[in-house]
Amino acid sequence: MFETRDFKGYFQSREVVRIGNKTIRHNWRFYICGFDGDSATILCHNKATELVPIDANNRIFVAGKWFSSRFWDH
Repeated sequence: MFETRDFKGYFQSREVVRIGNKTIRHNWRFYICGFDGDSATILCHNKATELVPIDANNRIFVAGKWFSSRFWDH
């Protein structure tokens, strides 16, 4: 199952897996629609897109904070 949320205007989702009586919740992830040099196009919660910086360490800058690739999908 997947959950979604509005994180400061940006779309996020995460997978939630039930194994027996145990629930595993994966990291919340932003959705990257594409890349262009040192920026990435990210999906907003209202289904619009926005260009955000991406650095050499594959971190995106969203809402004043850097997020590693563990926190985004494409």
